[in-house]
Amino acid sequence: MIFSTMEIEVKGHSGCQIEVVREDGQLFVDKSSRDPKYLDRLVRQAEKQLEASLPEYQHIRIPKIHKIDRTDEMVNVRMDYVYSRNFVEFFEQAGFEQVGYLIDALKMYLEKEIEQSLITTVSRNIVTEKFEDVKKKTLDNKHLQNDTEIEAIIERSQAVFDHLPDMVIPVGKCHGDLTFSNILFNGNNYYLIDFLDSFIESPLLDIVKIRQDTAWLWSQLMYVNPCDTIRLHIAFGKIDNELDTYFSSRYEWYNRYYKPLQLMNFLRILQYAHEPAVIDYLKRTLNEQLQEF
Repeated sequence: MIFSTMEIEVKGHSGCQIEVVREDGQLFVDKSSRDPKYLDRLVRQAEKQLEASLPEYQHIRIPKIHKIDRTDEMVNVRMDYVYSRNFVEFFEQAGFEQVGYLIDALKMYLEKEIEQSLITTVSRNIVTEKFEDVKKKTLDNKHLQNDTEIEAIIERSQAVFDHLPDMVIPVGKCHGDLTFSNILFNGNNYYLIDFLDSFIESPLLDIVKIRQDTAWLWSQLMYVNPCDTIRLHIAFGKIDNELDTYFSSRYEWYNRYYKPLQLMNFLRILQYAHEPAVIDYLKRTLNEQLQEF
């Protein structure tokens, strides 16, 4: 979903209907779905965003949810409309000082999530069961069948998860899809949208998702318009280095479990891949990650 500053423009990528409405002189975004398979999920996402909007974060903002209407046939969620720039517009104009503000805001937000979570033992079975589901969907994907490189990636990943122990990590608070495409930029305020339920509700998964962009440039790959890739790479590299240095110096659970969970993260993307350029990117990325085990 993209909220634009210069004109009212909203794009949806989740299969939902997205529209801007005006009521009593105020703009809102209505996000709705009639897909029976998506109704419960949209409600959970909206409830998660509503809960996340209650605490206050420095520089991090979360658009307020005004109502969640549910019937047997559809769900409609109304939230604040945010005047903002997308991540490419932001990074193409941002200097290092502004990038620094963003880094600090992300650190504070993630630390707040960690503070609101409990250190919990997560059974390895949760991860191995998720991998078995991902493996099945990947091998059933008609765009990936009979691909020996994909089969090798799955086999090598199997070895990683077979040796994964129970994980002791913070569990409780998690955006679920904390990528640059789900952050709206308004000056030095950053609005988080499109919360998502995660198979483990852990701040570590949010670090995984933001580094999906800073280390592996996923959102840039998905951006279809021309952009200053060199400038973006410099900014992403700075953010990634600072986030990695920060969390690796503070949390042993980050050092132990970031890599296998990032591997799982990209495997979960692979299972639905169908475009040749995306499949090639995912093969390269997963092979690079597997070299680190």
